[in-house]
Amino acid sequence: MFVEQQASLHNRGAQNSHIGTKLWDPNIDYAKMAQAYGMEGIGPINDPKDLAPAFKRGIELVKRGEPVMIDVVTQPR
Repeated sequence: MFVEQQASLHNRGAQNSHIGTKLWDPNIDYAKMAQAYGMEGIGPINDPKDLAPAFKRGIELVKRGEPVMIDVVTQPR
């Protein structure tokens, strides 16, 4: 939002302010990135009903001493 504000302030057009500042197309699969580093990656979670099972699995792994990354897709501002 700050970048959009600055673009408008300097008359550069907010419609292009996302260039170089937003990460999409393709979206980053953070779970796959975690797996590439040797840890458990769960997700991406798009449906809220999938959160509870993901958290349950994540907690089980953490209790065993393993690192876990849960990728939850949220709505951007």
